[in-house]
Amino acid sequence: MEFDLHVHSRFSFDSGNDPGEIVRRAGKMGLRGVAIVDHGSLEGGLLGLQYAADDFIVVPGMEVMTMYGEILGLFLHSPIEVEEPIKVIKEIKAQGGVAVLPHPYFGRFLAQPSLLEKFDAIEVCNARHQVDGGLGIEEAKAELEKVASEYGLTPLGCSDAHTYNEIGMATTVVPAETLEDLRRAILKGPTVVKWRISKFKKWLL
Repeated sequence: MEFDLHVHSRFSFDSGNDPGEIVRRAGKMGLRGVAIVDHGSLEGGLLGLQYAADDFIVVPGMEVMTMYGEILGLFLHSPIEVEEPIKVIKEIKAQGGVAVLPHPYFGRFLAQPSLLEKFDAIEVCNARHQVDGGLGIEEAKAELEKVASEYGLTPLGCSDAHTYNEIGMATTVVPAETLEDLRRAILKGPTVVKWRISKFKKWLL
């Protein structure tokens, strides 16, 4: 089953996507589910749950800014109110959530080994920010897969979509039929990462 685990909605300051329309478009593309995550807000993800169906999974989450960069929390039921990295990760896990390092080159977590090992998963392919490290697409993915292996993190592919056109530009393939199946699959691995890098500069709102 193919999932896009990083999609923004209108509850982010830099996106106008409607949660219902996100689900409709993702389903039309053949995706099995999406994670709706917004900057500092869980509202889009919780609203998105009402559009979940037997054949489509919606994961509520949010992206939290910290001193070293953003942390992505998936499978949340309450907003994360803290900003200190360790506390953010602890709160995510206390909710039974999954702590993901998004767009690793767009922050400073890669230089913080003691923090890296606290995460559950890492975006080895982020369709918006894959080349922020000054590397080629494949080179960056290979480098981040090594980081994932070294720290025991599950590799993910995520679009980081802020516009409808970007949904599905990078995805994660795992066997999962339910929300809990998907949570366990991400925590346990293995995963298959698929991608089509976005030309996001054309689509910025």
